[in-house]
Amino acid sequence: MRILHWAITEPAPGGTHPPPPTTSAPPSATSDDPVVLLERLARVTAARLHLSDPPLGDRGPTGLEPLMVAAALALRDDPATARQAVFEVSGSGTLRDLMCRHGLVGRALSATPVDAELRADLLRASPVTALFDHPPSDARERCGQLLDRFLDHPEGRRTAVAALAAPPGSPETARHRAALLRQFRFTPGERTVVYEVYETALLHHGAHYRRLTNGIRELASDNPARLLADDERGQWARAMLDWWEPLAVVARRHPGELRRRRMLEGYRAGVTLHHLYGRAREFDGLREVLDR
Repeated sequence: MRILHWAITEPAPGGTHPPPPTTSAPPSATSDDPVVLLERLARVTAARLHLSDPPLGDRGPTGLEPLMVAAALALRDDPATARQAVFEVSGSGTLRDLMCRHGLVGRALSATPVDAELRADLLRASPVTALFDHPPSDARERCGQLLDRFLDHPEGRRTAVAALAAPPGSPETARHRAALLRQFRFTPGERTVVYEVYETALLHHGAHYRRLTNGIRELASDNPARLLADDERGQWARAMLDWWEPLAVVARRHPGELRRRRMLEGYRAGVTLHHLYGRAREFDGLREVLDR
């Protein structure tokens, strides 16, 4: 119950506070119905994502599996027990159900460190969070299907574009988003998704992406071999080369389309760097194969 109330409460101006700590004390006496709290959390989370209720027109109810997700978060200081709580939670559900899970997992992972294996289990249980962050390998296909569902709905499309355009929290997230966008290159309609994501990213978060892109240039000018380094700067540089790849491919194959996107500005440096150093990712991939 404490976790549900925490997830419903609006974050403080300075950011989301960590979830309530694990405690053996019983919750204070309350007449709150957990099912009512789950429905409220689903509506609140949808509103935070600028989605109407019902989200994407799905009028299905919120299930009870989010209660197991909340239990896992309450037990996060004991990862083995927390994993047992969330292990049987499926990766499917109504949109209200998935909104509720995202309201729990998305906020928790952005507010507090979590055991790596428990984090992966939480992302499997919350496909919306996994879609906008980065999913475990066995959940990628489900995330792709969920993205298609968002893109088929006008509000969902705006939500998905805004989420995929937001600054990535890790190199893995940047690579995951690039992998999603690489799928949308075959038809003019599909490529519109690519254009919209980069337009939104550079219009609303341009300074952040310029800083990350300048990091590639600085590393390469110092010593191009540094692009293959395993330190944080090397990982971010390769991740950003990946992030620019979908737009770089479209720019090379469909320059006329790109010129017609009047809102798409500030991309040339990233596309040029990808053309110059993008093969660094191929060497990195070869190294991973040889290591295995």
